[in-house]
Amino acid sequence: MKTIFLISNRPYSGRNLLAVGLSLNLKERGKKVGYMKLLGKTPIKVGDKILDEESMFIHKVLEIEDPIEWVCPFVLSYEAKYKLFHEEEMNIAQQIREVINTQTELKDYLFVVGGDSIFEGLSLGIDCLRLIKEVDAKGINVQLWEGETSVDDILGVKEFLGKNFVGAVINKVPPEEHAYLKETVVPYLKKKGVEVLGVFKRDRLLEAITVRTLLEVVNGGIACCEDKLEEFIENIVIGAMDPENAMRYFLKIPNKLVITGVYRTDIQILALETSTKCLLLTGGLHPSEMVISIAKSKGVPVVVTSLDTFSAVKRIQSLVGRDMLKDRGKALRAKEVVAKEFDLDRFLAMLEV
Repeated sequence: MKTIFLISNRPYSGRNLLAVGLSLNLKERGKKVGYMKLLGKTPIKVGDKILDEESMFIHKVLEIEDPIEWVCPFVLSYEAKYKLFHEEEMNIAQQIREVINTQTELKDYLFVVGGDSIFEGLSLGIDCLRLIKEVDAKGINVQLWEGETSVDDILGVKEFLGKNFVGAVINKVPPEEHAYLKETVVPYLKKKGVEVLGVFKRDRLLEAITVRTLLEVVNGGIACCEDKLEEFIENIVIGAMDPENAMRYFLKIPNKLVITGVYRTDIQILALETSTKCLLLTGGLHPSEMVISIAKSKGVPVVVTSLDTFSAVKRIQSLVGRDMLKDRGKALRAKEVVAKEFDLDRFLAMLEV
């Protein structure tokens, strides 16, 4: 079995999406694939067990037959934090090594997703740098593109991992910078001994949120079309302009959420005439019956929140591109992106060297 750690020195770099995309493509080739997250941060109680919510979804979408505890052996619950700071022994590193070793004869590939930095988990003995060397695994750096200084992160991870370093994936690249990276940055990194296995453009669907997630984050109520909660919102528009300008603006932007005050029925009706996935009405009052009637006929959910527009926008923007992976549509999109943009054959060949 080949064990590959997907690591990064930045949060929200796309490690889980890459793990899922790679796993689905390899399963399609008939390979047996496993998944593990080193440190779960979204605890959820299922019966008498504390599990990681995101890992539970990945366990399901990858149709993994292993015990669900294997996909995330350690969850950072309140109890775990108490034990950590009171220096109670938890033997977490040993548990993780045992789970990895148990799968040696069961899998062709095991993808292990590291934390939000290469040092995360150090106090618990489960930081990526240590575990990669202890289990003699390989490491891929999943790099969030933040400009030319991102090159330093890639070179730094390569230096830390040494012979265990396989290569890098550069993710969330603005479309207008994609050619520049392929033509300038990638050749530079290759000269420095870094194999760039993929350059992924920023993807609207992968960064989208669902209506259900929106409902939760604004603590809102649903006024109609409850069956549309899994629809993806790719763009966000604030409807604070005059109707004439609003219509021109709305026509340019597809698959959008329109946020406006509950009293702006003119803006709401115009939004419903264009490619709108959801209306978010701020201010907490009951929406217009006419607007609800039109929304029902077009299958557009209307969410009402007591928040003001500024507060609602702030909450939503803090989530875009940072939501946990829990949608099958995103998992399938990750598979497509990896199939198109990741050099899978080159990667597999490098693992055999």
